This record gives sequence, structure tokens and C-alpha cells, in this order.
Amino acid sequence: MNKTVNVSCVQMMPQAADYEYNLAKMERFVQQICDARPETDLIVFPELCTTGYVCTNEEFDRMTRTAAEDPSIRRLGALAKRYGVVIVYGFSERDPDDAAILYNAAAVIGKDGSLQGTYRKVHPFDTEKNWCAAGSGYPLFEADFGKFGVMICWDTAFPEVARTYALKGAELLVVCTNWEITESNDWPMDTAADWDLVTRARAFDNTLHLVSANRVGSDRGLGFFGHSNIIDPVGNVIEALNDPVEGVIFASLDLGLTEKRRKEYYTILEDRRPDTYGLLVKE
Repeated sequence: MNKTVNVSCVQMMPQAADYEYNLAKMERFVQQICDARPETDLIVFPELCTTGYVCTNEEFDRMTRTAAEDPSIRRLGALAKRYGVVIVYGFSERDPDDAAILYNAAAVIGKDGSLQGTYRKVHPFDTEKNWCAAGSGYPLFEADFGKFGVMICWDTAFPEVARTYALKGAELLVVCTNWEITESNDWPMDTAADWDLVTRARAFDNTLHLVSANRVGSDRGLGFFGHSNIIDPVGNVIEALNDPVEGVIFASLDLGLTEKRRKEYYTILEDRRPDTYGLLVKE
């Protein structure tokens, strides 16, 4: 199996509650990326990029379909098939078994244009809990280039998520995020630095490449800083877009570096002591 993957991460500015505008913008990004870089294997978009982040419960309800019925799956799937590329993006998903339940989810579309599955955010943040339910699993997705796990935004702050994927055999971590600018009157905060830290840490913790797409702009007063990034298996930044502008970062990654680094020095997984970690799974 070819362990090289050519990744493009899209940093874009969705419009709140304007599904058609956002989806059309995503289609243009896919076309532009694949026309400019036909070698692209994987395109990653931000969290909730079809809906925007700050929407009312009623707006989310109006825009949300099951994955099988969501127009974005069909339209982005057609582009994935045309260009032979895997696309991962954030969207709001309705539970197919209970229409009252919505999820903050990520769709994974294979290069054949079909939906490979969805990841549902396990750790909703703050006001997200008002409209979406928490997911409960960490599915592993497989492509020609290898196996990968998906995280959404706040999930990245939890070492357990990325470690679970590593133990399941993930060869790449993919993150869709809307990590926002936050201010505090009580103590200095730098949430962009927080984001840079947790993405580098999750890569280093597990000796895995990590690729992330964040958004920019604002939704009804809440601002987003970007800092989409591509990290190597020992936490070094390969590419990043730290300016709060729309754009794309690209890198060609050798996923075989994970096995090499784990053997030569970074024996973190090999040296684990699960028999001493019981406290980690107590509520």
C-alpha cells in the first residue's frame, strides 16, 4: 500500500445559516484544489462548514438531514468521484433512527464518491450542547493511503481521543474545527496558541501526522482565527495558515514515518503501562 498522501486543508469563511452559499463555496474549493494540484488525495474542510457555527436551534433543525439525505453528500460526492479524492468536512447530521436527535458530525466521502461514514463529535463544547447530542464512538476510516481517524474541534483537547485512534491502528489524524477567539476579563487567554499546542501535542503523543482545517471570519459576533495546520509525527509544523484569511495549505506526507519514528526513538506506545491507568476511565 502506498503510504504517501497529498493533503489539502481548506481554511474558509462560511455564512451562518446559509447552506447553499456554503456548499457552493466548498464545491469551488474542491474544483480549484484538484485543478491546481491533481495529485491531491485528501481534502479537509472545517467543522460545520455547510451551516456555519452560530445558528439557532430552529436554523439547525431546518438545515439538517440524515447523512443519506443531505445534499452535500451527493454534490461533494460527485466531485470526489470526478477527481478521485477523499473529502472530509463538518456538517450537522440528523439521526436516522430518531429525527429529534442532531449531531455535530463530519462526513467522509471516498474517492468513488460514496459516503464512507460519519464521525459524530464526542465532546460538544459550550452552547453546542443546546442543539446537538454527543457521539459515542471513534470509527476508523480506510483509504488507499491508509487508515485515519477524525476529530472535531474540542475533541482535540482530549488526549484519550487521539490515543484511541492510535491504538486502533490509525495512520493519520484528521481534524475539522471551529476553534474560536475567546477573551477573558480575569486572565490572559490566547486560544490560537491553545490550538497550536493541542494539535502538536496530539501528533507527538501518538507519533502520527495530524492535519486540521479551521475557519475564519465571524458568525454573529463570534470570531475565528484560522491556524489550519499540518503537523509531522513528532509535533513539528510542516505547513500552517496563521493569518485570518481564506486559503489552502498543502503537503505531501510519508505516513511510513510513523513506524520508522516509533522504532528509532519515540517508543511511547510500546512503553505504555495500561495496568497503571485505571483512574483514567473512572467517572
